[in-house]
Amino acid sequence: MFYYPQRKQAIRIQETLKTLYAGVDGEYYGGDDAWDYVKNITGADLKAILTRIAEKNTN
Repeated sequence: MFYYPQRKQAIRIQETLKTLYAGVDGEYYGGDDAWDYVKNITGADLKAILTRIAEKNTN
């Protein structure tokens, strides 16, 4: 999950998913942790790339 939701129900769902993944020795990354995970695994800063594209397209 690359963004963290704002609604209370959606936040609870993400917390539940995190707990379920941990319960089966899985990994869950949300928010900045998800972006950092991709960067650490691939070496590419996908968040920065997408931010630059978005800024370019909105100007």
